[in-house]
Amino acid sequence: MRRSWVPARLTGAIDNTLARWQDLLDVIEQHPPLLDGVRSADLLTKTEGRPRGSGDWVLAYLLFVNSAERELTRWHRSTSDELWQRIGFDTTPSYAAAYKNFKALEEHESAFRTIAARLIHVARERSDGKVGHAVHVDGTEAEAHSRLIHDCDGDELASCSKQAQLPRRVTNADARQERHRLVAEQPTDDPLYGAADEIVEDERGKRVKVNDCWYLLSDVDAGIRAYTAKDGRLRRFWAGYYSIKAIDHYTGGVLAVHVVDASTQEHVAYPDVFDQLCEQLGTSPKAVVADRGYSLPSVFELHTRADVATVIPWRTHHTAPKRENFPRFDRHGIPRCKYCDGETTYERFQHDSGPKDEPRLWFRCARPVSPGCERSQTIFCKENWRLLLPLWRTAPAYQVLRATHGAYESAHHRWRERYAVAGDTKADRPKRRGLGVQQLRGSAALVIEWLTICHRQGWLGGPVLNARTESVISRDEADGYCARIVARRQALGLSGVEPELMAEHQAAVANAYGGGASGMGAGSAYGKLVTTMLEEEPPPIPEPEE
Repeated sequence: MRRSWVPARLTGAIDNTLARWQDLLDVIEQHPPLLDGVRSADLLTKTEGRPRGSGDWVLAYLLFVNSAERELTRWHRSTSDELWQRIGFDTTPSYAAAYKNFKALEEHESAFRTIAARLIHVARERSDGKVGHAVHVDGTEAEAHSRLIHDCDGDELASCSKQAQLPRRVTNADARQERHRLVAEQPTDDPLYGAADEIVEDERGKRVKVNDCWYLLSDVDAGIRAYTAKDGRLRRFWAGYYSIKAIDHYTGGVLAVHVVDASTQEHVAYPDVFDQLCEQLGTSPKAVVADRGYSLPSVFELHTRADVATVIPWRTHHTAPKRENFPRFDRHGIPRCKYCDGETTYERFQHDSGPKDEPRLWFRCARPVSPGCERSQTIFCKENWRLLLPLWRTAPAYQVLRATHGAYESAHHRWRERYAVAGDTKADRPKRRGLGVQQLRGSAALVIEWLTICHRQGWLGGPVLNARTESVISRDEADGYCARIVARRQALGLSGVEPELMAEHQAAVANAYGGGASGMGAGSAYGKLVTTMLEEEPPPIPEPEE
């Protein structure tokens, strides 16, 4: 799988065909090795007291998450003896036993990621590497089942402004809008607490100081955003987590999920997300797509050093207050020929080249005018991590990935409906507190998601249940994705190629990316070959936007 191939999408792979607990158990029982070493007998060992009874609590928790039930009490009450007997229990265990063992599984949530990784590895092998080739990263809010309570006591009452006993919680839509607003500001690695002045923890929970008044939040793991009125009094608050997901471009399935408190900036938590993603895939993806919240040099550097292309919109940063051209490359990251200062074409990228293993790009002059222009030239990516990318912004694959990113945000809604992950209202948030219960539920949902995908596609050895096929990109679509940046570059005077020679230039770029048709996806089932597409007569270049 080459990075420059225009990616396809497989529709229907994530259709919910294992919603019934009987169907889910049938598929698991057909493939016992999936749970080798991660059953409850291996995880929940006892060193004293009565021996643990029969039955597998790992399977029980998977069935609980698959039911989409938010509360353990209701699910336990609705289960039948048949369900418990199918997973090895003699009789239906008590609610107290279910609560105790489900809570104990929080310390072993990595076991569920181990099961998911086994399924993902099968999917990658059976899909010829299309699964995990390109990945979309996005985060969403997850409410905590806790609220702020006025907690001034003793000497603190002397400066207390007698604020509201129970401040009102803002909606998730408001919290999301605030998060998006912060994207436009200068990024920082510091935690975000809104208007809170100080936060400390004690045996009762997390104490928050706002305008000389103290408030108590019983969920010590949750992040807090405080919102004050013009007079400085605390009027509203939001407490919860961010559920960050890495979503496969090919199938739409979630490859990794990482939960952090809402006071932690998403880009600060991203290295852990990326590590989990690579662990689940067994390798690194070819490209990662995200929104402006991740548009920081540290994220680009992490990807480039790992041989991963970054597809993220530009964001103002204190080290680069505006997007501008540089002496050796332009505002879109296209290097300039050092002999004629003209536009260049991509030749290759290597992330561990040279004696110091510094990532670098090789390129050639697009229109040689001197003997020097014929030579291969190079530049280190560290000169500007956010501009000098392994996959250039003028490549069809880059533009397709960027344009389709919004379609993958639906994974958050799907997981809320199917698995009750990252609940954002009082009705669907977990009633237990803590980050552990949020992360465990997300990791268990990974198992069900990929068991469903592999089952539907026949990747576990059964029949193919998904009647739909890959969606392939048309020439008009690819041209439309690339036409805007081509027109923009010509309007800015960054492209020295005349419109009537654009077809020849595009063919040269395509040849440089893949070395001919065989390198651009022949036999890859990724639709029409980009080389053939670019050799055809190009459409008229649209007028640039103001």
